[in-house]
Amino acid sequence: LSTLIRAFGAAMDSLGEIDGAGWRLVLAGGAGNDDPAIEAALAELRPSRAAQVLLLGRVDDDRKAWLLRGATALAYPSLDEGFGLPLLEAMDAGIPVVASTAGSIPEVAGDAALLVAPTDVDALAHALVTVATDDTERRRLTTSGHARARHFDWADTARAMTDLYSALAMDGTTR
Repeated sequence: LSTLIRAFGAAMDSLGEIDGAGWRLVLAGGAGNDDPAIEAALAELRPSRAAQVLLLGRVDDDRKAWLLRGATALAYPSLDEGFGLPLLEAMDAGIPVVASTAGSIPEVAGDAALLVAPTDVDALAHALVTVATDDTERRRLTTSGHARARHFDWADTARAMTDLYSALAMDGTTR
């Protein structure tokens, strides 16, 4: 998240005071061991930029849905991810995704997200500016995001898991 804060600052600086003035970076989620790094990254920003970063803490499902509906993009620069459910939630809501190349994210996102190295501030800033200013790319990401989210149908996933468990039980062995 500290990289995201730095990238947001760089993105807003590249847009300029007028074009970047209305943008906000909203960080939602519980406290973690990266809180000192987040505070340090905020302290590096000019006060006007730091004021554009909102730290909400943990949010409930209704607030999360409200935040997604109002978002320009979901930025998800995770350093390691087992699946990436927030990506699919954003894609399903029609929100373009900027995410990292770490963990399972590329597999989940496919071509429906702008993917960058999770610690590359400049690449992340560029991707944020692209999503914020390039209408053609936003439409592409929204369209491909909807299609990608449908690829991960929960009923199909449950059936596949049931089939797997049944096959293992009939095999009589554990793997």
